Amino acid sequence: MNFARLSRPAKIVSYTGLTGLALVIVAPLLWLTMSVFKNSSDIVTNPFSLPKDFSFTNITDAWNAGDFGQLYVNSVLITVVSVFGILVLEGMAAYAFARMEFRGRNLLFVIFVAGQFVPAQIIALPSFLQMSHLNLADTRLSLILQYLSWAPFAVLFLRASFLAIPKEIEEAALLDGASRLAVLWRIILPMTRSSFATVGTIYALWIWNDFLFPLVYLRSSQNFTVPLGLAHFQGLFTTFWGYLIGAIFIAVWPPMLIYLLLSRRIQSKLAMGGVKG
Repeated sequence: MNFARLSRPAKIVSYTGLTGLALVIVAPLLWLTMSVFKNSSDIVTNPFSLPKDFSFTNITDAWNAGDFGQLYVNSVLITVVSVFGILVLEGMAAYAFARMEFRGRNLLFVIFVAGQFVPAQIIALPSFLQMSHLNLADTRLSLILQYLSWAPFAVLFLRASFLAIPKEIEEAALLDGASRLAVLWRIILPMTRSSFATVGTIYALWIWNDFLFPLVYLRSSQNFTVPLGLAHFQGLFTTFWGYLIGAIFIAVWPPMLIYLLLSRRIQSKLAMGGVKG
């Protein structure tokens, strides 16, 4: 939408609505940031007042009590390995569906498309039983393998990106003696990096925020992810509002800061890739 072309009343209505939406999004973060520096009694009795004495006690106590260092290590490890595996495996599968001819290709692609309509919650119990039989229950590897099976969306999205590239470019490179792998690495991937960045971002958000599968798979606290650890933290310290606010602050702000620092660079890379692709 080009706001410059809108009439003055339309601009006023648009900016008023956007400002109200921004306040709805930002207000909880501001309240959380303000409350984390209060003691528990002030949080309950004066929830909207400014902190009297800025203290980091809630943050440090919550960090130590919830073992957030280990939680972040688990979440980062699971997310990074899973997203990397998805981009590699599903990227190769999408390229095969887009460019290579083999027996049963159409049937196999239909199976991938059908998998897009199966909710992940339906396979939670069967996948847990499968991991139990493989002696992988209550391990981070079980979660990584589960997330690697979330393939349909990545395959469909990346396949469409590969199909948008003219075949003549690849055929010319193959005639010049380049191997299929070299064509994929040196030509196709640079032209579709915006698509890979989009898929990686979407899956990273899904995996980082996932609560169901860590809840089903994990039992040992040393393997918990941040969302699962935060839920258990709330159950243990329900009446200690300082601890709870500190834990939410620790869980929310580090990813938020990373996004704020990298958002412009990511968006510029996506725009650049989209123009060149």
